Amino acid sequence: MAAAAPTPAPAAMTLPLAQKVSSPKAGDRKVVPVPVMVADEAVQVQEMHVLAVDDSVVDRAVIAKILRSSKYRVTTVESATRALELLGLGLITNVNMIITDYWMPGMTGYELLKRVKESSELREIPVVIMSSENVPTRITRCMEEGAEDFLLKPVRPSDVSRLCSRMIR
Repeated sequence: MAAAAPTPAPAAMTLPLAQKVSSPKAGDRKVVPVPVMVADEAVQVQEMHVLAVDDSVVDRAVIAKILRSSKYRVTTVESATRALELLGLGLITNVNMIITDYWMPGMTGYELLKRVKESSELREIPVVIMSSENVPTRITRCMEEGAEDFLLKPVRPSDVSRLCSRMIR
């Protein structure tokens, strides 16, 4: 019996250009923001960035821990002068709030507040002042200068929750 001749391979099918399908390649990725339902509204999840300024290592650590537990991204610095340097040089970007101690050596938190509010680039950033001293004239002066809030130390998680609601609006 003679061997059957091989059957020719079918002609390659080509799709019109608009219908060609390509496989995903290594490194291809598409980032799609995922809406989260909150009170029947779809909102984008956004990480809030807070610049925390305090000359006390302990107070910086406490405020950073509270803020991070509330899902904030936190950058800490030891002085108002350093905060202005980093902001002015663009080394810290997308800051949604500055929280600063009132009384620090060199430049006070009040002076930092004034400089931020005088700056056309920074004035929209809310500034919150913290102090362990409850001095009504100091609080009034800060609020009149444009502070978003004045917190008494030790700062509590409930204080941060209140600030969070203000930053989201």
